[in-house]
Amino acid sequence: MFTAWMIGVFLAVGQHLLYSSLHHQAIEDETAKIREVLYGRALAYFSKVAFGGTVIIVYRQRLWKTLRQRALSIWSIDQLFLATEDPTLFFNWETILKAPILTVIALILWLIPLATIIFSPGALTFGDFIEVSNVTINVPTLDFSAESTNDWRTPLVLPDGTKKRSVMFYNTTDVKSEADGWFDYYDQPSLDLTRVSIMSVYSLESHSLNRQDARQTSCGGNFNCTYTTSFVGPGYKCEMVANGPEDNEKLRDMGAPFNTSALVPEGKDVYYAQVDIGDYKSPQAGNLSAQGGVPLGSIPDDLGIFKYEPVLWIGYSINSTEKLPEDSPLAESWTARYDPHIFRCIHYETRYTVNWNYTEPFYTTEVTREYLSPIVDTNFTKLENGLPNVQNPAPESNFVSPHDVALYKKTAAYHAVGQLMRKFLSGRIELEPEFPGPSYPRVFSQITQTRLVSNVTSTPVEDLPAQLESFYSDAVLSLFSSPQMLVVSEESIVVNRTRVQSTFVYDAGKLWGCYAPVILLTFIILVFGMWTIWNDGTTWTVGFSRVMVTTRNQTLDDISRGACLGNNPMPLELMNTKLQFGVLNEYSDIEVLGINGLSEVGHCAFGVASELSPIIKGVPYAGLNRKARPRSNSEGRTIIRKKEKAE
Repeated sequence: MFTAWMIGVFLAVGQHLLYSSLHHQAIEDETAKIREVLYGRALAYFSKVAFGGTVIIVYRQRLWKTLRQRALSIWSIDQLFLATEDPTLFFNWETILKAPILTVIALILWLIPLATIIFSPGALTFGDFIEVSNVTINVPTLDFSAESTNDWRTPLVLPDGTKKRSVMFYNTTDVKSEADGWFDYYDQPSLDLTRVSIMSVYSLESHSLNRQDARQTSCGGNFNCTYTTSFVGPGYKCEMVANGPEDNEKLRDMGAPFNTSALVPEGKDVYYAQVDIGDYKSPQAGNLSAQGGVPLGSIPDDLGIFKYEPVLWIGYSINSTEKLPEDSPLAESWTARYDPHIFRCIHYETRYTVNWNYTEPFYTTEVTREYLSPIVDTNFTKLENGLPNVQNPAPESNFVSPHDVALYKKTAAYHAVGQLMRKFLSGRIELEPEFPGPSYPRVFSQITQTRLVSNVTSTPVEDLPAQLESFYSDAVLSLFSSPQMLVVSEESIVVNRTRVQSTFVYDAGKLWGCYAPVILLTFIILVFGMWTIWNDGTTWTVGFSRVMVTTRNQTLDDISRGACLGNNPMPLELMNTKLQFGVLNEYSDIEVLGINGLSEVGHCAFGVASELSPIIKGVPYAGLNRKARPRSNSEGRTIIRKKEKAE
């Protein structure tokens, strides 16, 4: 009994360990899935067998004790013997009232399969599981300092054979890099950078471009993830400097190339931008060869020097939708008030902090910019009339010379990115007045191909300075879409990953909710069974041999005549006869004989209550007195002599 109970416990623990190992495991092979499920059901089945074995053994011990204590009809005795396979026991009031403990034990035996085989496998199911992990992996980042050491003569070749691409093309004073004092100098943005810039501008998306497998690459597999990177690159810092005609004097002092009079409603432009004043000249000199831009003759002293980085001067007007007074002179052309604004943007070396969020099928970026210093920290001097001297930026100490190779190449890389952006901002948009009408924009700028112009009004968006900063940031981040670019690098960082998977889901509470009552109840039954065995002083079973020897009673032979085939249905009178198990009253001195310890003192068998005495623990009952020899009579019947009483 105890061994069977322990095996049941071990099998329950084994099922728990199996399910725990499968918890949140994604198994793609359907055959393997089915196999694991069957393993669990097999453990549940064998645990049912083990716990049921304990209960059955206890049931058999208690069965004989009950039959000694109660006289029951043969019908009820039949049901008690067949309780493990015939549930009609539970509908018999005689068994319920006279053998309640047996009935309860039998009921538990019938319920064990429900808990173990039926319900316990339900603790392991399939479901969507959100896997959360933090891992350190290499993610893409930008490193413009890589341009500082790049030599176009010896390109960087990756293990797969591809070459890293620079963001710019160079000219040089000596293609072979052998002449004294030779140097390379900036020519123009590279084709790869131009392609990325155009795609970013024309995408009209409110986020940067990225590579197709960016999520798998950045998240380290088929995950959603978030992480933060930081790098230094170019960025425009924009500042609003005028919000109406009253600020025109301020604009003059700042050296602005135009004022609000050029903008609607005074002027005809709803957008006007000058973005290339003082720009790096291309070509740098008039005597350059077609092979590498090598100067033909003497090399100019200022060849390739970055003296000034163009400031973006941009004006735009916004329709306030507030109706003009009828007496306003502007009411002859417009129905609503237009508010002119002018802002400037300076090209800065900028520290980007980017929070990346990849959630399939989308990704978002949250960008924070810290402006470090102007890329070329110079300003125009002023002429005597107060206008800026665009030919003479100062101070010269802040010029960036190609002889300062590392700084120059990084500055050139920043300049190349900004140069392509300025191409789309340059120009103007005229707006025809509403009267005499019709009013429509006349476009002389590529800005209308960007998201900086409203698709509803065909005029610049209201928060244009902030949108331009973000627009340029997205252009910089779009370099990630071209991993072969030299400035695209990697850094090791902690990535917060999540993944929704269809996996095994194990609920330990459900499993032990099934097994705990079984283990507890069978343990109680086990203890009860041990007490029954101790109390009886012997063990019992219900095998054929036990039934045979316990029914050796002349009375039973008499009442069962005509039913020896064991066929159904049995005679109703026979089935209603009440029997009990005990000591046949063959001897009047049985108790004395038992106390004196004689070896043969009586016979235990089923019989009617009036012919039985209680079985006493410790008394050596001998069964039949002695074996009788069979003889045949004239009718061919075998007659068993009664044993003679021992002298």
